Amino acid sequence: MRILEALKVCCDKLGLLAAFHRLKNRDTLTVVMFHRVLPVESLAEADPDYTISDSLFSQCLAFFRRHYTIVGFDDLLGAQQGQTRLPWRGLLITFDDGWDDNLEFAVPRLADQAVPAMVFASTDAVADYHPWWWQEVLLAAMRHGRASYETLWKAIPDESSPPPDSERILRLLLRYGACAPDTRQTVLEPFAADHGGRHMLTPGRLRSLAEAGISVGSHGAGHLPLTMIADPGADIDRSRRALTNLLPGLASSTFSFPHGRHSPSVIAAAFSAGFRILFTSDAVLNRLTDGRPTRVLGRIEIPAHQIADRHGRLQSHRLATWLFLRPRHRLGPMAMAGATPASPG
Repeated sequence: MRILEALKVCCDKLGLLAAFHRLKNRDTLTVVMFHRVLPVESLAEADPDYTISDSLFSQCLAFFRRHYTIVGFDDLLGAQQGQTRLPWRGLLITFDDGWDDNLEFAVPRLADQAVPAMVFASTDAVADYHPWWWQEVLLAAMRHGRASYETLWKAIPDESSPPPDSERILRLLLRYGACAPDTRQTVLEPFAADHGGRHMLTPGRLRSLAEAGISVGSHGAGHLPLTMIADPGADIDRSRRALTNLLPGLASSTFSFPHGRHSPSVIAAAFSAGFRILFTSDAVLNRLTDGRPTRVLGRIEIPAHQIADRHGRLQSHRLATWLFLRPRHRLGPMAMAGATPASPG
């Protein structure tokens, strides 16, 4: 491993990785996916797989500006409609879920470097008056050893249903998502004592985000895997109506699949609901045809542990290889054929 790491460092310093990227990826759109951005002193309670520090985020933005032309949703929509072309080596920055820290910590750094971005908000979480998001509290209880999976599973009345053997996290979310909100609140309240400030954007702060120039799309209503619920179309429609009401004239006609789960029928339901561009969690570079993207696009998660050293400093060779060497695809036909990634978020 040390030899491979040294080789990557050498290729980066000699400019070979950048040269490869300039030649190989010029007719692609890279879409990167973040979730949370927090100061270093606030990282301890957050999920390390889906959170990066604000300083690391700034370093990522500087890297993106060096190696890509950063585009916004309007650029993407115009190119998809054939009104313009996306530039070579374009990059779109996205965030999932609708965390309040996106507005507090990510937006100022985006503004500092004058780059656009998109946030996909889960509308039920935004509308919830509780300061904490039940899904984060549930998962954090296990992450920090405050409760076992079996204890949390059995806490929801339905003793005839034993804990599952596969896809355990998603099935736990489905179990809690299906129960009455008051029941869920009662079960999870003991684990929410140290939640800190509000987890998710409020309706007002979501509007502030949009007014700051950040494009806002939908991440579903309930933030549950759409391939595993009885009526995914109803969830998609509800999220579309909620977003339109929350952001009259400001909502973007785009959707990202919660937990990366999609199927041909779910894709069809999203298009039927009026969404024009859909985002998966398939970690690919999106091939363009004459500067035009497909209507279904893949995204690449940016996890801190893959791109930074143990002090949280960006290692450019790691981010370069994490992004530049991805497979190149046009996801439309693949997605419609039923490719379903196994990615949370």
